[in-house]
Amino acid sequence: MAAIYKSGEELMNEVWKTKIYGESVSFWNLGQAGILLKGTEEDGLLCIDPYLSKSIEERDPKTEFKRAFSPVVSPGILRGLDGVLVTHGHDDHLDLASIKEIARVSDSVFAIPAPHISLVQEHVENKYIHAAKDGEPFTIKGFKITPIPAAHTEYETDSLGNHAFLGYFIEVSGIRLFHSGDTVVTPELIEKVKGFRPHVAFLPINGGDYFRTSRGIIGNMSFREAADFSAAVGVDLIVPIHYDMFPNNRENPAYFVDYLFHHYPNQKFHMMVPGERFIYHK
Repeated sequence: MAAIYKSGEELMNEVWKTKIYGESVSFWNLGQAGILLKGTEEDGLLCIDPYLSKSIEERDPKTEFKRAFSPVVSPGILRGLDGVLVTHGHDDHLDLASIKEIARVSDSVFAIPAPHISLVQEHVENKYIHAAKDGEPFTIKGFKITPIPAAHTEYETDSLGNHAFLGYFIEVSGIRLFHSGDTVVTPELIEKVKGFRPHVAFLPINGGDYFRTSRGIIGNMSFREAADFSAAVGVDLIVPIHYDMFPNNRENPAYFVDYLFHHYPNQKFHMMVPGERFIYHK
């Protein structure tokens, strides 16, 4: 079982009490790929890929995708969210049970990859749904957001050419953040992210292999690739994600740390436990 730093109302009290000034941003790890971002009071509160239910296990009790730890917060207490970004349609990223509860308690904007809009329309009023498309920037309160394509493990588009898998460039309070979603490394991704040059990058490190692929588990960049990618594009701080939730699709984060130690000893990184806060100052 993973350790949880803070959870429930204690975590949300910390969120509301955290004050951000100047060129800074705070973020909390919600587990898997879930990140909660807070800028200044004017910037607001943004959540990425909230997987805060046990929907996979409830729908299929025999699934091999069983949570290693309980949700750090109930989606019903995420009151006051200004926006939710979803990277793609897999259940641990587009969690309909969480989205339904968040929509019930907050007037949040839900940015959903355009091919998956129909999945959320039953749970969210159309006026709160934003169809996220490659290269089309939009704003949610003080956050400027630009979707870019992700390859999980290939680039996939619908009949209109809209990408089903996305990452997000996020700019707030003078800070540039990149949440990759689920993706492998491609030349196109390196080029785009190198141009953005993020201060902070949230990157998966669980990798992939033949045996997981044969069981329908789609791969991501490995811990080596995440480190090499970050060096190639000029990331200031790496925050690994997507390695802690499912015992059947994990990676030992110590391998990532060891690889950095031997190959990029000056690279900043932070391994977050679920429910932990980090404040990044430029």
